[in-house]
Amino acid sequence: KRKISLIMLIVAGAGLLFAAWSYLNDRGRLTTAPEFTGLKGQFSNGIFYSPADPEAEILIIPEYEYVGGQKFILYGTADVEQHFFVKADDDRLVTSAFLLQFESVRPGVDWQYDYSSSPLRLQIGEFNFFTDIDPRSTNPIFKNGKPGSDFNMERKFLTGKGYHFPKNYIWARLVHLPTTDRRKELLIIFTEDLAPTGLTRSDLEPGGDHEGTWTDRSHAHLEKLKRAITIRRPE
Repeated sequence: KRKISLIMLIVAGAGLLFAAWSYLNDRGRLTTAPEFTGLKGQFSNGIFYSPADPEAEILIIPEYEYVGGQKFILYGTADVEQHFFVKADDDRLVTSAFLLQFESVRPGVDWQYDYSSSPLRLQIGEFNFFTDIDPRSTNPIFKNGKPGSDFNMERKFLTGKGYHFPKNYIWARLVHLPTTDRRKELLIIFTEDLAPTGLTRSDLEPGGDHEGTWTDRSHAHLEKLKRAITIRRPE
């Protein structure tokens, strides 16, 4: 019995040490609570106005509803402002969405954004974007993303507005670096539910039953994005 008790104490101690290590090494704990006022970007009369980095007018077709924005400090290292445009069904399932995310590295943090490994490049108006696109699915453990991540902050915002999310979807990320020091970025995330196609993430990934259709489907997704959004310099 003593031996069993000692083993249990050792296991419990190891568990506590692992929990403490995980907490101290979790960047998400440094992400601040969101704020919903004092946002730099503003939406008015169908146009989203970004005053700087980049200075731009962003138009998204009216079938996407603007549902607001928030700002927070991500991981203690970057200032983030997010704005959301959503298309949803009668049950408030998000069938398609745009996220605009403006991000800048905080003073004193030694970091530059590098997307040179992104496989694609896309141009919208005068703006060039590093581009990635993938089939994705909801994580069974972190349904709304890892706590403290910008994805988690996005999901919590939209959940708070009464929306819920598809299990499988196409995800495209476009990144524009507006300054030469590469310490600021505009991200555009465009997602669309895969359910109407009858396909899942695994169907479209390498080795999936519909792997051969992915190239055409990903091109179609990006073409839809380009038809839905306009970015221009203010006149």
